[in-house]
Amino acid sequence: MNIDILGCSGGIGRGLKTTTMLIDNDLLLDAGTGVELLTMEKMLQIRHILITHAHLDHVAGLPLMLATIFDRHQHPVSVYALPEVIAALRNHVFNWTMWPDYTQLPEQQPIVNFTELRTGDHIHIGGRRITALPANHPSPTIGYLIQDNNGSFAFSGDSGENPDIWPILNKEQPDLLIIDVSFTDEVGELAKLSGHLTPSQLAGQLQQLEYKPRIEITHLKPGFEDTIMRQCRKLLPDWEIDRLHHDDRIQPEA
Repeated sequence: MNIDILGCSGGIGRGLKTTTMLIDNDLLLDAGTGVELLTMEKMLQIRHILITHAHLDHVAGLPLMLATIFDRHQHPVSVYALPEVIAALRNHVFNWTMWPDYTQLPEQQPIVNFTELRTGDHIHIGGRRITALPANHPSPTIGYLIQDNNGSFAFSGDSGENPDIWPILNKEQPDLLIIDVSFTDEVGELAKLSGHLTPSQLAGQLQQLEYKPRIEITHLKPGFEDTIMRQCRKLLPDWEIDRLHHDDRIQPEA
């Protein structure tokens, strides 16, 4: 399994793209501003998109990508998300005011279809088993556990302290955990209110794990990346921990 990091920032700016990960060329995990780094040929290969939640930094690239490939697509794109997220996309994006409703276009074979997922659901896509994980965020959100014969990883989605996820990870033991740590310890209350983690909160959460996967930090707020990672490494000296970078290619291996 190859994971290409197209976007992993908690904001935008020169060289920064928001959450977008391409898995094995055909599967997109979230569709933030990182989508714009894909070539036309790469976009045309995408068959499935997993959405964690409806915040703009995770879906902004979706309508733009569909418009870009509209005249050339040969296969519909399947989008998987919570029912509340699908409703938000239908009502607030694909509503003919903000953007055309691509669930109706073209009439003979619409370019996109939505499939509802709920926490705990399992689906199989191209030899991968995908599980919708619980998350704790002000907007309805899920994370994802993705497994194939060669490795596995879990993505927390945007989430603060989340006791429900750890028993699942202890059972499945993914090789890699990609987790949201958006804020420094100095603004812990803001992190809690907005449904994100700080390094100290991460350290507390990881105490619930019964094994030590590789950790990659994502969604760091621009300008605070070095401070967040310094605090993480100080609190978690015995963990293999790093941050995602744009253009990384990751291969979780069992």
